[in-house]
Amino acid sequence: MVFVVLQSDFFVIFTFSGGAFYAVITDMVYDDILRFMWPDTAAKTDEMELHGGGSVRIYRVGEEDAAGRKYVGAELEIDGVRRFGDVVFGEGGASSLTRYTALHVVHSPQRFLMDDEGRRIPQAVVSVPQELAGSVESLRMGAGGYECGVWLGDQPAVRRIGLLDRLLLERMERKCRDVERVFDASDGDWAQTLYVMLFRAMGGNRNREPYMELAARATYQMVLRERSSMELVEALLLGTSGLLEDCYYDDYIRLLGEHFLYLARKYGITPMMPGQWERSGVRAQNKPFVRILQLASFAARRDFMFNSVVACRSRADVHALFDTEIKGYWSVNPIPDGEGVRCPGRIGAQKADLLAINAVVPVMFSYGAASGKAAVKDAALELLASLPAEDNYIVRGWGGMGVPVANACDSQALIQLKNEYCAKGECVSCRVGRCIIKMKGKAFGFR
Repeated sequence: MVFVVLQSDFFVIFTFSGGAFYAVITDMVYDDILRFMWPDTAAKTDEMELHGGGSVRIYRVGEEDAAGRKYVGAELEIDGVRRFGDVVFGEGGASSLTRYTALHVVHSPQRFLMDDEGRRIPQAVVSVPQELAGSVESLRMGAGGYECGVWLGDQPAVRRIGLLDRLLLERMERKCRDVERVFDASDGDWAQTLYVMLFRAMGGNRNREPYMELAARATYQMVLRERSSMELVEALLLGTSGLLEDCYYDDYIRLLGEHFLYLARKYGITPMMPGQWERSGVRAQNKPFVRILQLASFAARRDFMFNSVVACRSRADVHALFDTEIKGYWSVNPIPDGEGVRCPGRIGAQKADLLAINAVVPVMFSYGAASGKAAVKDAALELLASLPAEDNYIVRGWGGMGVPVANACDSQALIQLKNEYCAKGECVSCRVGRCIIKMKGKAFGFR
């Protein structure tokens, strides 16, 4: 009996015989090991034999193209002829062939590949110990269970911090791309970009898109124009969200509705549909109606919001930034949705930390990068280091395997590790995975 498990871009075949399971490692696992270990393989030999006769001497291994799963710009001498080109690996090489493909590296003899001009590509065979391939496959299959966490937790602090710092920078670069997309959609306005990112962070995973749409329809410039009256700001945001439609009406809610009709005509606003918001199962303090009121209070009462954000240097600064109080009607009346929930007067400390991690720090870092102000980028990372680590299932998973998580820098790095590598089975592309594979390769005599 044979079972096939598909994980990311590779297959693992399990055979059942005599009451036991046996893993059969497929070529793709060997190919990834060959690709990762290519510089070490080239360094340990002066000359490699070619399948079918001939030899290759390696002068330069080239630069890794992770997306193309190959090395580009290699310098080789094949049967006495100097060549410059790409090195491809195993079955994965078949999708990356061009006239510049110079060498095909495999773990066992395979059919010869042809480049796009019909010429046969020289093939070098490099044997990979089966024990190493099995060990790498075990690492990949256990990635979802934080298998590399034990190794990472056992590393000296200096080495672990170095690995996490690189992951943190990757995380910040990814978040910068999010900020850049918002910046472009905001016509190059940093204040509107920050405003959208704050709404996005307030929405969390479940309501991220509706909050961003709300910020795009009821813009920061509109809030600034109406900020002399909190009633108008509340009407602007709640009316645009569509959530007023689901409320029972009293005199104040009716007044907000009338204000919104005026504002909608003034700014040409089309309100959202109430059904766009995810509300079932959302905790009382995270209900969209509540969070929108808190955003209204923050945006309307904060002079020069962008400057205030960029000036943050510590957790205390963040808490002071978001320390705005909801007063008036909402301080004595429940949310008018029939559930009797009262609106928290302030944004809590934990939510303020999350807003800093997911909006303030990325905007600061992106602004510093775009403006060439390295000091602002450094300040963003210092601010992140002053914040406590997030408390979510990913961070708890790493902590449970013995990885120390001191602050938000560590937790952001570990979230990057989990989401971009472990969840995709990309151990061979991961710095942590590569360290483990090199260690295992040395143990099995392959380096």
